[in-house]
Amino acid sequence: MTDAMKSFRLSCVAAVALLAAPAFAAELHAYRAARVWPGNGPVIVDGVLVVRDGKIVAAGRRADVTVPADAIVHDLGDAVIIPGLVVAETTLAEKGRDDLHTLTPEHRAIDGFDPFADYSTVLAGGVTTVQLSPGGKRLLPGQGAVVKLFGDDPARRTLRGEESLRIVLGGAYKGAPRVYEPPVGAVSVDKPLEPTRPQLAESLAGAVAGLRATFEAVKVANGAVPSDPFLRAVASYGSVRRPVRVTTPTPADVRAALGLATAFDLKLILTDIGNIGPFRDQLGEWKGKVSVVLNPGVRPGSAADTPGDADTKPLSPAEAARALRAAGLTVAIKPVNDADLKDMLFLGGLFTSHNPPADVLRMLTADASAVLGVQDRVGSLAAGKDADFVVLNGDPFGLHTRVKAVYVDGKLAHEAKAAAKAKVVRAGRVLTGAGEAITNGAVLIEGRTVRGVGRDVSNPADAEVKSYPRGVIVPGFLDLGTGLGLGGPAAPVPLGPKLGERLAAHDAAVVHARQGGITTALLLPIAQQPAPVVAFKLTDRPRPIGDPVAIHFAVRGNLTSAGQTLRSTLAGGKTYADGWAKYESDLKDYEKKKAEFDAVKVRTPAGEEKKDEKKPEEPKAPEKPQTVEPLEAYRALFAGRIPALVEAKREDAIRLAVTICRDEFKLRTVLVGPDDAHRVSDLLASKQVGVISGPELVRTVERTEVNLPLVLSLRGVPVGFQSQATTGSRHLPLAVSYAVRHGLGVEDALQSLTIGAAKLMGLDGIGTLAIGKDADLVVLSGPPFELSTRVLAVMIDGEWVYQSDD
Repeated sequence: MTDAMKSFRLSCVAAVALLAAPAFAAELHAYRAARVWPGNGPVIVDGVLVVRDGKIVAAGRRADVTVPADAIVHDLGDAVIIPGLVVAETTLAEKGRDDLHTLTPEHRAIDGFDPFADYSTVLAGGVTTVQLSPGGKRLLPGQGAVVKLFGDDPARRTLRGEESLRIVLGGAYKGAPRVYEPPVGAVSVDKPLEPTRPQLAESLAGAVAGLRATFEAVKVANGAVPSDPFLRAVASYGSVRRPVRVTTPTPADVRAALGLATAFDLKLILTDIGNIGPFRDQLGEWKGKVSVVLNPGVRPGSAADTPGDADTKPLSPAEAARALRAAGLTVAIKPVNDADLKDMLFLGGLFTSHNPPADVLRMLTADASAVLGVQDRVGSLAAGKDADFVVLNGDPFGLHTRVKAVYVDGKLAHEAKAAAKAKVVRAGRVLTGAGEAITNGAVLIEGRTVRGVGRDVSNPADAEVKSYPRGVIVPGFLDLGTGLGLGGPAAPVPLGPKLGERLAAHDAAVVHARQGGITTALLLPIAQQPAPVVAFKLTDRPRPIGDPVAIHFAVRGNLTSAGQTLRSTLAGGKTYADGWAKYESDLKDYEKKKAEFDAVKVRTPAGEEKKDEKKPEEPKAPEKPQTVEPLEAYRALFAGRIPALVEAKREDAIRLAVTICRDEFKLRTVLVGPDDAHRVSDLLASKQVGVISGPELVRTVERTEVNLPLVLSLRGVPVGFQSQATTGSRHLPLAVSYAVRHGLGVEDALQSLTIGAAKLMGLDGIGTLAIGKDADLVVLSGPPFELSTRVLAVMIDGEWVYQSDD
């Protein structure tokens, strides 16, 4: 033996050994979901599906299924898993290519199917397995097949290459062309050309006679395999495994099909039955002999007349399904048109009007696979079956349910876009912050904006949906006095530079604060007065929404000198603001006069003026004041666009602050931390002065309990809350709960944490859940301010910034 031959032999032995060696174990995957609908049984709550090498290993409750330690676990959260949908009849292989002849039983639909075509749209609807019909416009167009719509191996995707023999009754088969058969041999006088000949008669009776003759010819063979391909194809059908599929749109067609079945002992699949009403008393006799494929009679999103006699009242498809199933028949569902395959869950949902959802899902999965004879492979989630399953964001026939992902043979065949354009948050109650409570409500968010609030908001197809059936949605909370945003100790900040530019990204204290539901905060500088105040969102990169949102003053210590300082400061600011206000007014007047002057100049060119006409004098532009950066905020203050936040604790300091700011300078005024505000609540109400209360809301004063927010609310004084904290800002709602426990109304408390606080600071975009407002919301586990209530999730600007692990 030569060296080359030895080398070749050794390589062959090595190859055989390699093929014979056991393959590496395939990865094991476990998919956890809130509910698993197996397709052939009751819903499994808190379920798990275990998959290996394209097959289901186990399906059941997490408590009952042991997931191996080496499994890759996919926690799908609130998602729902169902079997891949099985559609019991489609025309995906027809493509309008009906044969010239009306009887072609030897034709196979599988030969016209393109496994490499794009079926992504159908897969996106959750459909993984379909029946292929061979044609729809001839009496006996051929044999159907069953295939999967995804996979690399066409052979593995073909579940049945020859599934049923199709017969088309009704009007579709009529109008077949006349057939010309050329003669064999030479044409002569004795053997002239034959004219074209019509095919079977253009009537039901003629069609049935032709079909009977066909089955009789097979019957004559007495079990022998016919040599003729035509008869051989017919002879192989009629059993449970290989039934005859008959399209029967009218009662007469149904009777004809049943007559054929009785005469030749055929097992039938009846499709597109227009009305089973005339057969209700006979349905029990169909059991074991007949399966039925119904269509819903309508197309999604389309209004059209229903075929049939307007004077009759046929059973609806949903009623027909209930009657058929009650008689023990197997029922499956198909769409009216293949274009609707992507909407099979919607179409199936129409059948839930008269059938339990679990039964309808069975018609789309386990029963459909039984009709097609492929129940050993697909249609249910059970050990040994193919791992064809669909992940939904809700129960199968929920109005807003969407397909999140589709798996075929354990491989991802479709996944919804990860970055949804919209979000829908649902809860048992929605409190808008404006006094409205919506039971079983929802909020629709696009980008950072609320686009819908109500019991049934619009639900875009690509929306991310989160449901909290027992939760309560409220607007994001505002803390009107914190040290947040600086990433460390606060420092004196003078008027002038934008404080928002100094906010620190990824402040750890911000993370803690939003866990309590705080979505917007005010940064109140310390020590130096006056100082700018910035309002910002508690996102990872803080977003200023008011910079400055107010100017912070203080009336403390010696009130004589404090009052003089405040008056002097405001007088200087007013002089600056008045100078700019006068300039802006003069500028508008100048622009008007300049426009008039220019118009006259155009109408009267130079040299054409009349001798006695006075020449108009060109207006002079006003002199622009010098910009002084530290004083710029006063322009907004004296224009009423931002308030003065005045720290005044004692009664005498409060009265002085009100006298100077409200009476003398007519400013929007909000008092910060006024401990003695309960003593002058009527004054504050009459002067329309707001209050930021906290961090201590309920105090004992002279042995008497004072619930300051309650006292002020009863007098109509606008109230907001402050924590004067960083990480402790998260506890502000708990402090408010204590005030509620001591008498403050829940609605007043919620408004003071949301819309009331926003109005105090002139922040129009936040504080309520309303169309056009910023998408800041908090999901609570129960009613606001209940001691057992927890924060489940927090959204700021349309993005989730906190979600509880519980």
